[in-house]
Amino acid sequence: MKRLFVITMLTSMIPFVLADHHKDAKSKERKMNNPNHLMNFAECKEIKEGIGGILSMSDGIWKEIEKNPEDEKRWGEVIALSDLASNYSTVYDVWCKDMIKKRMKSRDKAKKKMKKEKNHEKPDN
Repeated sequence: MKRLFVITMLTSMIPFVLADHHKDAKSKERKMNNPNHLMNFAECKEIKEGIGGILSMSDGIWKEIEKNPEDEKRWGEVIALSDLASNYSTVYDVWCKDMIKKRMKSRDKAKKKMKKEKNHEKPDN
């Protein structure tokens, strides 16, 4: 009875063991054609730089507001820029943050692997 249970258990686990994602050119193509894939790494980097630019522009306007707090036009500009930066930050957070985190994790893993291989090299005599 125990043998039958063990055999049944092992055979029922085989599909789960074999059902992993094989990385190849087709999987990358599938990922790029996925309807949930919106931006690539370069576009995310561009958005990040754009957010920085918008924030630096609003910083300049804040300095002008400090000189003349009565200027309603400048208040409108800084509110619009802050709202724009907030919206772009949300887009970056939703679409780019995880992708960049995974990319950095894989780079760190590759660096550790190279460092490990370098430490295990035998010196030539």
